[in-house]
Amino acid sequence: MQRFATPISSLRIGRKSPSARGQELDSLVESDVLRNRFFSWRGLSGQRYVCSVFQSGEEGFIADVTSGIVIGVAREGVTARPVCVFQAREGRARGSLREMARQLRISEWHVHFTTDPEALRDLAGSLLS
Repeated sequence: MQRFATPISSLRIGRKSPSARGQELDSLVESDVLRNRFFSWRGLSGQRYVCSVFQSGEEGFIADVTSGIVIGVAREGVTARPVCVFQAREGRARGSLREMARQLRISEWHVHFTTDPEALRDLAGSLLS
């Protein structure tokens, strides 16, 4: 398993914050149902990656994802802090994901569905630097 778990500084969620690497989607701010299901992160390149958000406890789904990037996120109030980034792959053990969530205090899993191998480097370089 390729995992980057370097500690990083907290990121404020705020769609008006120009320096934030992560933010809610402006188009969903008014939707109580969808607002918490999607989030975007910026890579080193400046590209925006829209992610589906899954709560801790949904590791069964995360374990079944085969094409994408998974970001483990710790939440403290309105602060989102990515704590690990890894390539999704088939056969990842649910128990190991639950243990990772417990150890790193992951409250959300953000998944960007892609087959682009450069996206992992771009996101990891931005989120874990």
